[in-house]
Amino acid sequence: MDLAFMAEIFVKLLEGVPLTLKLAFSSVALGGILALLLAMMRMSGVAALDWIARGYVFVFRGTPLLVQVFLIYYGLGQFRPALQELGVWWFFREPYWCALTALTLNTAAYASEIIRGGLQAVPHDQIEAARACGMSRLLLFRRIIFPIAVRQALPGYGS
Repeated sequence: MDLAFMAEIFVKLLEGVPLTLKLAFSSVALGGILALLLAMMRMSGVAALDWIARGYVFVFRGTPLLVQVFLIYYGLGQFRPALQELGVWWFFREPYWCALTALTLNTAAYASEIIRGGLQAVPHDQIEAARACGMSRLLLFRRIIFPIAVRQALPGYGS
């Protein structure tokens, strides 16, 4: 291969780095918020919320990300009249927003299980001890549950 050709391709690839980083950071941030909601639904003890969250995680972890991107970008175009009627066609006709939606939904499914696992890994004895000391629920979460859960979940979330 010609070295000039490879340099030209490398420069073109570099032009896409800002967009890639923007998509990655945005989808992780939005996916983290949705993941926290899904993890709370799973742990709520309400059967309907638990099943909704389980179904969501099952679908988005069970299908390849590329298929999800195609279904959102190309598949929703089949419902253009309905989306225009709802006033959301402007959002789904843009490739950036479709990619962000697919990446966010996929990230949320994986991250919700990591967060749920981290929360369930907090030893029950420590929670009981904090309650025995008279900690409120918010203080208990802030000082005991959250730090331990984050410590447990970070290795899985990082990979």
